Amino acid sequence: MRESFHIHGAMLYSAFLEQLKEETAEEIHSGALFNQYITPKEWIVNTEKDFMFKDKYFLHKYNTEIWLKEMSVDSIREQQFADRHLVNQPYKKNIRLNFLTPTTFKQDGAYVLYPTKDLIMQSLTNKWNQWAKTFVLEDVEWNNCKISKYKLRSLSYNLKEIRIQGFVGSVDLFFWGSESMIRLGNMICDFSNYSGIGIKTTLGMGGAKVE
Repeated sequence: MRESFHIHGAMLYSAFLEQLKEETAEEIHSGALFNQYITPKEWIVNTEKDFMFKDKYFLHKYNTEIWLKEMSVDSIREQQFADRHLVNQPYKKNIRLNFLTPTTFKQDGAYVLYPTKDLIMQSLTNKWNQWAKTFVLEDVEWNNCKISKYKLRSLSYNLKEIRIQGFVGSVDLFFWGSESMIRLGNMICDFSNYSGIGIKTTLGMGGAKVE
């Protein structure tokens, strides 16, 4: 993607919706999984459905076009994803969550400036359960992990006339206890690569990458 000025996911998302039929755009809002965000080099879109992507999108705010140079697709299936984390691959007790775009949570009617272990894990559990058909996590309490390290800074995200205060950076989670619970934690943390973390991920917030 060629970029000579700062844009963020909400701008490109609006341009994307403009080129969809009304009923198709409605599918995005009603679907279990759709989120997108922009990094300096990529536009990442995670979706359950196949959409037609154009070669270019018009940004009204800047009166200019954004061209997409190339596209690659990575797909996951619930059974294979669960088998990989719950059975096949080694588990990790230390996981780093990188917040690539401003991230926040809503608690008691207010935006949260700093993440807690409970907010992170509950967000990921909810997002996993919205997508999963078979391996739904019921009554799970994440008492087997804690934040062991963090490197964060505050960063706001502008949505039209609204400025939402969030954060970017990284958080290290440490897991202990039974292997089965650690593996479940590994699974939903890795799923954040596809689901994002926190609120307004459809509009470009909460982009995540796991180490």
